[in-house]
Amino acid sequence: MPQTKLGTFHDASGKITVAVFERKAGNQQAHFHDFACTVPDDMVVIGGGAEATNRPPNGALLTASYPNQNLSAWLASSKDHERPQPHFLKVYAVGLKIAGMTRDALLQHIHIGRSVSELAQHPEASESVPPGFLLISGGFHVNWLDFNPQGGNLATASFPENAFSWKARSKDHMTVSSAILSVYAIGIRENLPVGRVQHSIQTKDSGHAAHPSTTADVLSGFALVGGGAEIHWRGEGNLLWQLRPTTDLANQDFSAGGKDHMKPSPATLTAYSIGIKIV
Repeated sequence: MPQTKLGTFHDASGKITVAVFERKAGNQQAHFHDFACTVPDDMVVIGGGAEATNRPPNGALLTASYPNQNLSAWLASSKDHERPQPHFLKVYAVGLKIAGMTRDALLQHIHIGRSVSELAQHPEASESVPPGFLLISGGFHVNWLDFNPQGGNLATASFPENAFSWKARSKDHMTVSSAILSVYAIGIRENLPVGRVQHSIQTKDSGHAAHPSTTADVLSGFALVGGGAEIHWRGEGNLLWQLRPTTDLANQDFSAGGKDHMKPSPATLTAYSIGIKIV
């Protein structure tokens, strides 16, 4: 299916350009695996997200949101769980280019790291960027198919745990189903040939709800590059169905949504937005 450019944004210096792209599946499916949204050839993908559904009767949840190997596309996966819910998955990609640098030159200043969890029912993992780099985004991939194709393990968190490290978590739900979780950290070198990069991580907490949701704005003067969310769940659990970079030209932000599933389990959620600028 074709994809759409949702908006183009700049930092205060005018040197940074980011663009947000969306691709929506043409057919409803119960499960999606590595559904891709690409960025133009002159851009590097440095962030993204995905949106399944929280609509009745059952909803569908996220199992992956992460970059491909050469940073040309963002990949997403989703699934219904225990109860059927065919849905149209949307995947979002955030592309970056910087004035005075070609794509190949910019790639030399981008770091992508990956860490893998142990096999577990509630896996979690963290990955950091090296010294001299600033964390600008991250992602996750829950590998549940190799271990229990009839079960499933679902995302509950993918977020910057501090200024240099990205963390992700997932869980089985109602049915025992262990998985291995991969987490990705994306960084940019602080000192570029065209100037020094600063980053800003902003947060916003939701209310306590069965379907918690909230939006974290990007600080003025910065350009959106990434975002994430952490659900603070107890009991049966509350699961991510939405990680969405801005679709509003009037404001740069990152939205996130979670939901309980099959059994009541209200929770709160923290959304994160990350912006960068050159000074």
